[in-house]
Amino acid sequence: MKNNITIMLVALLLGLFATVFAEENGGYAGAYLQLSMNPRATGMGNAYTAVSDDISAVFFNPGAAAQVQRVTFGGAYRDLSYQRSLQQLAILFPVRGEAAIGVSAEMASMGDIIGRTSRGEPTGTLDNMDAVFSVVFSRRFSRFLSVGGDVRYYYKKLETTSANSAGFDVGGMLHLKPDAGLPGGSPIDLLRLAAVVRNIAAKYPWSTGDYWGKYGYYGTAHADEVPVIAKVGVSVLFLKSKLLLAADGEVDEKRGVRGYLGGEYKLAEQASLRAGLSHGKPTFGVGFKVPVGKVMPSIDIAVEQAQNLGGWESIFGFSLGL
Repeated sequence: MKNNITIMLVALLLGLFATVFAEENGGYAGAYLQLSMNPRATGMGNAYTAVSDDISAVFFNPGAAAQVQRVTFGGAYRDLSYQRSLQQLAILFPVRGEAAIGVSAEMASMGDIIGRTSRGEPTGTLDNMDAVFSVVFSRRFSRFLSVGGDVRYYYKKLETTSANSAGFDVGGMLHLKPDAGLPGGSPIDLLRLAAVVRNIAAKYPWSTGDYWGKYGYYGTAHADEVPVIAKVGVSVLFLKSKLLLAADGEVDEKRGVRGYLGGEYKLAEQASLRAGLSHGKPTFGVGFKVPVGKVMPSIDIAVEQAQNLGGWESIFGFSLGL
């Protein structure tokens, strides 16, 4: 029985990863949100939908945030090529041991952008800002099931023109343990199955008349819709909770089907090694936790091969469990 369960789970992991690769890269609204800003998740190949047991749940799967059992504050920074960077901050509060509520912010910044007319003539440097702010709620409805969602405010400014809208995500997770959904004596310490749908109703409605009017041109009005993304995932904890394996399958309106695979091994309670494949690109990471009294600080670092430009990108993050 134990061997059969293990074989079935490994087959499920490989099956999800085998959904790779109908890849259609290209620019679209909110594209920077597809870049992971969490180093633990990145180190595990971004196969995180069915993990999300820390502050990063507010970004990956709001339905899993109820796993966090202490007030946690965290942030991360991702360095990109061409003077670009991504930042995030979040705080999560547990509620009565069965729910969690949190707020978060995601921001993208970049170096100077040169504006040009339709003839290619420079018009000067453009101001640019991208941000998403969200409020998250998650609740466990039984020892097996947690469900949650968030409301997100999308904002983008380019020079004097801005666009904003509201959207939301929904997600859920099944938690199975020996004698709690799994057969007694199972070699698995924890099995989690999860699903999430992101960017529902999100878009950027633009009206550029105010900006182009300064140069004698008519503007346009249109809405860039942020692609809806659906993800499913599975994670398995083995070897007295030292080894974590995870896989995700993703369907994106713009880029088709993608797959993610990763793992984490605890060298000790204070240190972990991570590796994965994020739709075919390798990722690596390390994490450190050192309790200081009742406070649990952690530092995570990851590197991921850039999808389109080559080279490697680094992600740094921290969290404080209070």
